[in-house]
Amino acid sequence: MPWNDQKGGGKGPWGSGDGPNGNDNNNSPWGKPSGGNQGPDLEDQLKKVQDRFKGAWGGNRRGGSGGGGGGKGLGIAGILLLVGALAVAWGGTGVVVVDAGEQAAVFQFGKWQRNLPAGIHVHLPRPIETHEIIRVEAQQEVRIGDRSDEGLMLTEDENIADIQFSVFWKVDSARPQDYILNLKDPDTAVQMVAESVMREVVGKSELQRVITDERSEVARQVREQTQTLLNQYGAGVEIIDVQIARGDPPGPVIEAFNDVNVAQQDAEQRINRAQRYANTIVPEARGEASRILQAAEGYRDSVIAEATGQASRFTQIYSEYRNAPRVTLERMYLETMERVLARADKTILGETSGAVPYLPLERTNRDRPN
Repeated sequence: MPWNDQKGGGKGPWGSGDGPNGNDNNNSPWGKPSGGNQGPDLEDQLKKVQDRFKGAWGGNRRGGSGGGGGGKGLGIAGILLLVGALAVAWGGTGVVVVDAGEQAAVFQFGKWQRNLPAGIHVHLPRPIETHEIIRVEAQQEVRIGDRSDEGLMLTEDENIADIQFSVFWKVDSARPQDYILNLKDPDTAVQMVAESVMREVVGKSELQRVITDERSEVARQVREQTQTLLNQYGAGVEIIDVQIARGDPPGPVIEAFNDVNVAQQDAEQRINRAQRYANTIVPEARGEASRILQAAEGYRDSVIAEATGQASRFTQIYSEYRNAPRVTLERMYLETMERVLARADKTILGETSGAVPYLPLERTNRDRPN
């Protein structure tokens, strides 16, 4: 028996109808309130709602009266309202709101179609077209070398370097669909590619280059090669920067490496001092050698010039001798005696006066007092 059946003395599941006055409304929790101003009966309202739902599905199947025509009309309107609500809800799956710094990749039955910039956009509802929001301006960081054995790399000069570096990357705004379709774990992909490239670059470099001020050049090469490799994979990732935080020898050999560095620095200092001494001595020696060479060349030129002059003088005298032998001999005799007697004291012998000292006039003038 249904809970709203009024037969059987008004007994229902919520109470008994055997009241003092034969009315169970006061005993039922759903009964009408007492008093002169009574409100609507709750059971009647529930019955009306039940009849409406029955009408929505084709009326009262038990042949109930009084609700057939009105219930059928209300059922069609309800169905239309329900269909409209479902249509609006389905169409709402095609509305996408893209914030600043984001893009939305639209897929049609799983195949990429287009990218939507920031703003409010509409596409075909699910499952015809779906979308996925991508943060194309968010910068990500991958740290490599935090573990003790992760950063150990072999250099070209057969040393081991302990490298710790960070890779900063973001989604490529030109092809964000590649980031969705080709990468399952972006952080792992970027880490593996960057670590592989770093090992290659370090393997082609000497240890001193990696641990000194040439780190920036190593980082630049790693960034460019990592970007090239990710582009070949179609990863849809843009490498922003690579920063080397640490580049040292391994911990167990750091002291020995420092000793080697100190020895190398001492050797360089000694070489520099020797080079400065050589830079001082060698120019002096070269200057002295040049001076001696120039003096020898001057002496050679003067001797050659004098010999050439003497030979020319002899040739000229010989020519005159051939023309006038006697005059030439007498002149040569007089010139020779003039040179000899000019350096000696002379005495003149006369036939009558005897020996008379010869006093040159220039000596007389030199000895005369002023």
